[in-house]
Amino acid sequence: MPENDFLQAEATIHSTKQLMESPEVEAIAKKVIEKHKLEFGPAEIGYFLVYPNLSKQRAAKCMKASREVKHYSGNDYLIEISGELWDMLDNETKEMMLYHELLHVDPTFKSKTQEWKMTIRKPDFADFYTINDKFGNEWYKTIQATASSLYDLDPRQESKVKL
Repeated sequence: MPENDFLQAEATIHSTKQLMESPEVEAIAKKVIEKHKLEFGPAEIGYFLVYPNLSKQRAAKCMKASREVKHYSGNDYLIEISGELWDMLDNETKEMMLYHELLHVDPTFKSKTQEWKMTIRKPDFADFYTINDKFGNEWYKTIQATASSLYDLDPRQESKVKL
């Protein structure tokens, strides 16, 4: 077969990460949305567990969906959670983790263009005042301690576990 300058075999990167849609996470998120009266307009959110994890020091993340992901999935935002860590948490901590991630979702209606703009809200500090003032940060420490024991992290690494 003749050489082709346009089609060259390249090394492929194989990920050992498994991404799964999670009805459990979605059900808990709906409960949190209702409980805290969160409003997202027409925004659609996809909920995923990543096994074994996003990283050893990343418990969860919320991101705005790319144009292509929005087209194929209908989701405006994606919330990804480290699967092994999720499996180890109690229900109350799971709710607090999702509450934190849902506070990142920030769709804004632009009256000038009459369209919704999907943006990501940054926390007020490492967390949101809304959560810290009402619930403290014990739940956050629980996530850090659980990740630490799961991945045998030293105290310095444990303090860097984030959402």
